[in-house]
Amino acid sequence: MNPIEDLLNQMIAGMLPQINGAIQQNIRSNNMDPWGQVAHGSEGIGSIDLILCDASVGANYNVGNMRGLSSITINSITVSNTHDDPQDPAKLVGNISVVASMAQNLDAALWGNVEAKCGFAHPSVSIDGSATVSGLRASATGFFSASQTDDAICLDSISMSNMDVDYSELSVHVDSLGVFGFLLDPLVNVIVGAFKGQITGAIASALKPAVNSEVNKMLPQCQSL
Repeated sequence: MNPIEDLLNQMIAGMLPQINGAIQQNIRSNNMDPWGQVAHGSEGIGSIDLILCDASVGANYNVGNMRGLSSITINSITVSNTHDDPQDPAKLVGNISVVASMAQNLDAALWGNVEAKCGFAHPSVSIDGSATVSGLRASATGFFSASQTDDAICLDSISMSNMDVDYSELSVHVDSLGVFGFLLDPLVNVIVGAFKGQITGAIASALKPAVNSEVNKMLPQCQSL
């Protein structure tokens, strides 16, 4: 066991309630709960016989009005691989790992339209639906710096460089698509794909600066040796 790492990790654990409150307020203050426009896209989902032609069908979708992101809770920030800073022997550097989870589900609205094009004929129906994400979790890695004197250790900075977001379950509901009802499953698959890629990426991109900012506002923190 590394006693310096143990002390730094104890310091961080004691800060977590304050860190979490600040991050949650940051998310609300920056209009990310609710989050108006999270993602949008256009994608072909099939074709339909319009008598005049066999027309391709495209979906133009939006995901937004997402609620629940401010329930993010940092479960742990752990330092490891602590060693002397080659550039400054009075400082320590090393790695961090971050684990976070959501106390609530994420709920989002879906809207847009499904449209076929065949000459002057452009039949279209609206997309109206919702999505619920449960069991959302985030993990991140990065670096920290600390300084040490004869009688104290100070945690000076933390920087997350990578964050991954995943979830346990996604439920997507889309109301009837009328004449395009037979393409409901392909549309739902497009929405599911957006959550797995674009939307979890957007959530990670939003959370990382919020966490970095609020954690470092509380640093440096020092502890007597």
